[in-house]
Amino acid sequence: MEVQIGGLVGLYGGAVAGILAWWFGRRMAKKQRGLDELHDHIWQKARAISWFFTLASSYLLFTLILFGIELKAGMILGVIILVHLASWAITGMVLSINMNMTEPLKPSKVKFGITIVLASLIIFTILSITTGNWWFLIASIPPTIIGVLCALASEISNEE
Repeated sequence: MEVQIGGLVGLYGGAVAGILAWWFGRRMAKKQRGLDELHDHIWQKARAISWFFTLASSYLLFTLILFGIELKAGMILGVIILVHLASWAITGMVLSINMNMTEPLKPSKVKFGITIVLASLIIFTILSITTGNWWFLIASIPPTIIGVLCALASEISNEE
């Protein structure tokens, strides 16, 4: 077994970049007095909601294993952490935007947008796992962007 330098650089480089971005973002938010009780509430709620998505992805992956699809531990852990962090970020952004607007987003449009995001991620992840071609995950980016825009579309329609 050989050491994959690119994998090590991506794994630890991504962690270092994430920590630096988190630290820099918190530093900027502190300067602008953005770290208050509302901020803490929003991100705690987003973290709690993201665990439901993580649970759903775990059940989906277990179901794939029960159907006889061979999955490696690295793939499973990668999918689970991607689902957890992406759902945390998307939920946190939607809650932040919703809490800081004068008129809240319409829940039906937000739910529709989140459903689009989840459906596209689940479908393209299953396609990637079953075919062994990870390029299918790139195809999930446009529907995910459309879902996020749908979730935020009520603000655009309210301004017109």
